[in-house]
Amino acid sequence: MNKTVKELSAAMQRVFQLAGLSVLTVSALVTQAADETRSPVGKLLDPEGTVEYSRDGDKWRPVTRAKYVFEGYQVKTGADGSTSFVNQNSGMAQRVGSNSLVIVTADGIDSKSGDVSDPFSTDGGLIASLENKFASAQRYTTVRRAVVKPGEPTCERNVRLAGRLAVAEGFNDLVWDVSCPGDQYRLTIGDQVIAVPSDAASESLVRYRLPKLEAGEYDIQLEVVEGDAVVYSPRRPATLTVLDDVASEALAAQVEACGDDLFAQADVLSEQGVLVGALDAQARYFAEYPDDFDMKPLYIAQLQALRLQTLRESEAVAYNAYISGEGAP
Repeated sequence: MNKTVKELSAAMQRVFQLAGLSVLTVSALVTQAADETRSPVGKLLDPEGTVEYSRDGDKWRPVTRAKYVFEGYQVKTGADGSTSFVNQNSGMAQRVGSNSLVIVTADGIDSKSGDVSDPFSTDGGLIASLENKFASAQRYTTVRRAVVKPGEPTCERNVRLAGRLAVAEGFNDLVWDVSCPGDQYRLTIGDQVIAVPSDAASESLVRYRLPKLEAGEYDIQLEVVEGDAVVYSPRRPATLTVLDDVASEALAAQVEACGDDLFAQADVLSEQGVLVGALDAQARYFAEYPDDFDMKPLYIAQLQALRLQTLRESEAVAYNAYISGEGAP
């Protein structure tokens, strides 16, 4: 998981460089996402054999696991291919057989050729209030940055943890923004003080795996240290909840029930406050579907929830370039 997030971070930095943009030098950049919220019509499940999707009917990409689809997308299967489409609004599913072509409409799918079943009931693991989640996420896709004047610092030391977060068995990591070069970090969890190893920092975030903690609720404070001096300390601590074994097992069962739908997994984890686990699940989705910018608002909102502003801003710039037609894919 750590490698996946680092690779995504590096990829977004390359997007900035190729676009000729910098978070620190964009002058009064104000870009706004689409006027109307765009959310998935449904998702493809259980792809077998050759299954592909396209936004325009020109460039096709493989479907390798659960994949969300939007109005206007096209889906086709090969002679050995099949998949299921689950409608987000109705909860009904349709099986798309081999040698088929369907168009995603506002209400579902329209069969153009091949074998597409009538709708049937299914337990597709739909995300509750998905349209509302997309609408809420749009606020975080706007980018506003002023020019950094000569002599002003180009780094931020007031890095913060999310106000409330939880960890569980298998989901024990914390992440936060990188501050200034050479800075170190110190965590205080209850009465325990931890000096975070310097190798926990990558180019744009710090990731630290917590030691084993007793179940319960703790005050947690992240401080930035330069040499022997504390150069940033938050006004108030965050709250860390460590789930007990029973709760951890129940959470793991819920995640497993989502199958290979990584956004559904992320939704379950986020609802329980396991925000880093949710971010990692979404990062794995984009590792397999790196050009799926239509799903990026939920990822950007997750970065905001974790106060990862460097990555949030780079992702927001790339997303706005995409919806304006100026960026890939």
